[in-house]
Amino acid sequence: MLFCIILLAIAVYLAIPVISGKGKLLAVENIKKGKEKTYVKYLRLIYLVLLIAVLLMAAFNFVEQVAYETTYHYEFTEDYEGADGVVHPAGESHTATEMREILIPTESSGSLCAPVDASTQPYRYTETTHTLKARYSFLSFLPYETAHVLNFISLGLSMITVVGLFLFINLMTDKEAKKKAQAARTSPVRPSMPKGAFDFSDYEDEVQVPADSLGEEPPAKKK
Repeated sequence: MLFCIILLAIAVYLAIPVISGKGKLLAVENIKKGKEKTYVKYLRLIYLVLLIAVLLMAAFNFVEQVAYETTYHYEFTEDYEGADGVVHPAGESHTATEMREILIPTESSGSLCAPVDASTQPYRYTETTHTLKARYSFLSFLPYETAHVLNFISLGLSMITVVGLFLFINLMTDKEAKKKAQAARTSPVRPSMPKGAFDFSDYEDEVQVPADSLGEEPPAKKK
């Protein structure tokens, strides 16, 4: 669910330049002279495609992760007396939740998620099923497997769009203007002292040493 929220936040961020034609994503910098309007026009179109891809990803991911309940199934490989005192015969199938109730407490330090040694476990994994939750029955037209495939297709579309975005920006960028801008930002600035920083002539006239501190008359000031 968290991933869906993140995708929706990205979609909102993309929708701002697509709808309003403004925003940092449309900032024009070092674009070829006279191509600014063309740049913004096609950039908005690229962001629109990316927006659609992100929304599709969010929708299909929601179907996979939220609308469908995933269940893991196991079966015993030998007769096993569970913590409930009931003997469960080999071949008897249970869900992961049921297996935890049967196996816990157990002398083994392993678990269904991280078994210590599969060869010593009295059960084995058999299959995974996906069941549509009742409150999402309106999505019955979209099987889990279909949503899974479409999710990957949407991901691929978004990646292709991002690559196309970088290629388009590179094509529309004025390389010489970009180099000059980079050189201006990286050129070292030499520190300089203020003019007259080492001119002490005025200072000597203003500062006088008390005569009694040296035990003699101060030298006469030259005129």
